[in-house]
Amino acid sequence: MKLRTLLLSLLSLVGFSGVLGAETPKPIRALLIAGGCCHDYTNQTRTISEGLSKRLSVQWTIIHDVQLVDGKDVAAERNHVSSAYAKADWAAGFDVIVHDECYGAVKDADLLGKISKTHQAGVPAVFLHCAMHSYRMSEAADLWRELIGVKSTFHEKAAVLEVKAVEGTHPVMMGFPASWTTPEKDELYRVEKLWDSATVLGSVYSEQAKAQNPVIWVNKVSGVRTFSTTLGHGNLVVESSEYLDLVARGLLWVCQKLGPDGKPASGYEAPLK
Repeated sequence: MKLRTLLLSLLSLVGFSGVLGAETPKPIRALLIAGGCCHDYTNQTRTISEGLSKRLSVQWTIIHDVQLVDGKDVAAERNHVSSAYAKADWAAGFDVIVHDECYGAVKDADLLGKISKTHQAGVPAVFLHCAMHSYRMSEAADLWRELIGVKSTFHEKAAVLEVKAVEGTHPVMMGFPASWTTPEKDELYRVEKLWDSATVLGSVYSEQAKAQNPVIWVNKVSGVRTFSTTLGHGNLVVESSEYLDLVARGLLWVCQKLGPDGKPASGYEAPLK
């Protein structure tokens, strides 16, 4: 009896899993930076955060600036600088940054230097849709593009896209259809340059360019992983299980928490409700 009491006391102090094995890992701490022009970020940030929370163990902090001046949201303009970057240690405490911002007219080279330095120092990133076109007017734009792994400055006219898996055995693409048609019109961002460090995972045929165009890829810079997709202009695409599954796997991959079967590593599955 005394032995049983002592064992139960130890279990209460360190936790059952701590006695029999490693404790359940803490959720991935993710910062989602959203906002800017041309998209329904209010609904899409909710869809992404809630959708990924059903697929993996993640704790969200969301920064979506809204600044009303005479009834107009000036934070939704292309030249707005997100408040997410206000502090020097803007990424401190986070395991991954999800960039979903659309600020194409921001030219601040020092800002891009700060963002690049933070990621290259070890913070992985996910880049979604218009993030690819953000900061493109800056003379330091290549600092941002190097993190992503591509250069893109324009998109074709919105159309229903047929996405083809290029690397179907890559963990990020496990479960993604060999061919997937978007449920609504989306924007095909034309890739003008692909960094050697990037690996294309999915593409769409461009009728204008008469060639396959990357729409899903992964990249490594200074040993740090990034995942990107240009898909996701409209809400129906963002709400689709194919898109949310893909982004969830991409986030897990950059955090090195994705198994070769495309499933979360042990302890990083979505917690039971």
